[in-house]
Amino acid sequence: MNLVPFANEHLEAAASLLALRHRAHRAALPLLPGEPESATEARRILEALRQRPRTSGFAALQNGQLIGFALGTLRIDTTWGRSAWLFAPGHALAPGTSPEVYRDLYAALAAQWVQEGCFVHAALVPAHDRPALEAWYGAGFGHEQVHALRALDPVDLRPGVLDSPLRTHRAGMDDLDRLLEMAGHIFEHQRASPVFAPYLPEFSEDWPQDYTELIEGEADRIWLAEQDGRLLGFAIFSPAEQTPDDLLTPPKSVTFTVGVTREDVRCRGVGRALFARGVEEARRMGFRACVTDWRATNLAASRAWPRMGFSPALYRLSRRIDERVAWARGARFTHT
Repeated sequence: MNLVPFANEHLEAAASLLALRHRAHRAALPLLPGEPESATEARRILEALRQRPRTSGFAALQNGQLIGFALGTLRIDTTWGRSAWLFAPGHALAPGTSPEVYRDLYAALAAQWVQEGCFVHAALVPAHDRPALEAWYGAGFGHEQVHALRALDPVDLRPGVLDSPLRTHRAGMDDLDRLLEMAGHIFEHQRASPVFAPYLPEFSEDWPQDYTELIEGEADRIWLAEQDGRLLGFAIFSPAEQTPDDLLTPPKSVTFTVGVTREDVRCRGVGRALFARGVEEARRMGFRACVTDWRATNLAASRAWPRMGFSPALYRLSRRIDERVAWARGARFTHT
């Protein structure tokens, strides 16, 4: 096997490998979009990926034939700092190729990434592909995020255990202050064990504008759950946005972006009632599928959303390199 920088001459064969990988993925999860099964569409997706700034990669060749590839993107922002990403369409292997090739491709990419000062690495891998996942785990990656989807089938409403009836309704501008107060509960939950996800204080400065736009949005919906005038939780549904290199989102999809319930009323039917209301409205508006994501370490979400019918489609795996490797070279001092 020979690793070489990915070039235009590898694009056609890489598109065929990506189309085959997506076909296997759809066999496990038929709700995924079908267009990327076409090598023509897969090539368009790869070309879109390569248009992302700071994207490059490697091709694995055997006897002159492409048996795998990996395209990574450097990302620099206030959330992740300097990081490097293998997005979902950025990697594939030929059928029958050992998943170990992923580890070789990653080793080549990681050398460049660390050289560029990127010590946080992420890879989005199909959830059904256990051999590929094992290869990435063997490269030092851990399971961080779940990207999932479900058909917009009606939600089975189970009897709740609340003391008095629950009222669900769409939020209006009169609810803005209560929404902003409860929005903080999301990040308090994410900051706690075992998630430990920080949320920088300055991010909340945009909340009033963000929630105002959602309330006034034509297709966005914020659903509130109240009992005796007290806000117990809310859920947000918005039309799904598809990037040019998206492999996950089916046509006519809605995104379940936020679901939060006060801690003292969890496991009592509030979240399910909110989700059911959102699904019912999305179906009425013509949507056919729902996508969402959650932290794998978020115990409440990782238990609740699969029970709501979501099936994992992609796992975001991550690895954090010890930054001291940039200077700790083990040089010995000579004493005289």
